[in-house]
Amino acid sequence: MINRVVTVLLLLAAAIVAFPGTACACSCAPLQPTEQVGNASVVFTGTVLASRPAKTDASVPAPVVYTFRADQVYKGQALTEYQVTTNADSAACGYNFEQGARYLVFASSRKSGMIPTEPGLPLHTALCDGDHRVRAGTGALVADDGIEGQPLPAALLSALGTPTRPTVTTTPVTPAPAASSGGGSSPSPWVYVAGALVLAALALAGWRLANRRGA
Repeated sequence: MINRVVTVLLLLAAAIVAFPGTACACSCAPLQPTEQVGNASVVFTGTVLASRPAKTDASVPAPVVYTFRADQVYKGQALTEYQVTTNADSAACGYNFEQGARYLVFASSRKSGMIPTEPGLPLHTALCDGDHRVRAGTGALVADDGIEGQPLPAALLSALGTPTRPTVTTTPVTPAPAASSGGGSSPSPWVYVAGALVLAALALAGWRLANRRGA
């Protein structure tokens, strides 16, 4: 009897380890808007452009990396695009963003044991962080930007403050060497060195030949 009980407990433990998303549901402690903003590294509104599985060693299902085109940034560096990782399963506190929809996103760059991220993509978000779907557009959020007839709370808008427009980020380009005014490239100094060596060798050969004839 004891062996059977032990066997059942071991099977349950294995199921919890293998399928954490289905073994327990995500529960969120209520946070005030000021706490949501304070906990985040970046807060922005943006439209989902694409999504893909994250390249991590995490168990199936892999976390999802969402690419957003930002239109307003309330906290953090104002970039035109952000890549944010979240768990694929809502039971594991993942947030299901829909492609083409606009969201208010609270993303953190602090290491999380709950959401594995790719190297170079530190931003992550979870169901409990305060993400909201909002009305399509590109302007700063107002109360009427809530969806399904639910206006955005005044406390949230106050905590967000005044946003900034994203800045265009470009990769520095190394300028090409300027061409000379004569239309051709300037000869290398080594050309003159080589010419001098050739002349010296010819002069030495002529001197030796003259000495031989005089002898």
